[in-house]
Amino acid sequence: MVNLKVIVEHFEATIGDHPKIKVREIERREFAKLWDDAGELRLKNLGSTIKMAMNRVTPKSPPHFKRFYVYFKEMKRGWKEGCKLILGLDGCFLKGSFKGELLATIRRDGNN
Repeated sequence: MVNLKVIVEHFEATIGDHPKIKVREIERREFAKLWDDAGELRLKNLGSTIKMAMNRVTPKSPPHFKRFYVYFKEMKRGWKEGCKLILGLDGCFLKGSFKGELLATIRRDGNN
């Protein structure tokens, strides 16, 4: 869990070495590490899905972090082997000329 102690431990060396560093500079450095982290995950976890999304207010503005998505290959394999079949059930009441209920089911195979 992230709390004040964890944050202090994480940034203590950076701020100690550069006491006049600006928050924006720390943010820029941490943001740059995300690309390295995503690349390392792709190299070390072949078959995994790693997606990172950025957002820009204008084309010339710096990117803002939006999300970081990781789906490891082994998690995919576990899902496919352990949860092969998904059933969904939905229903609604019909109004108008044909009154009653309408029930629908769907089936998905985890291997597809």
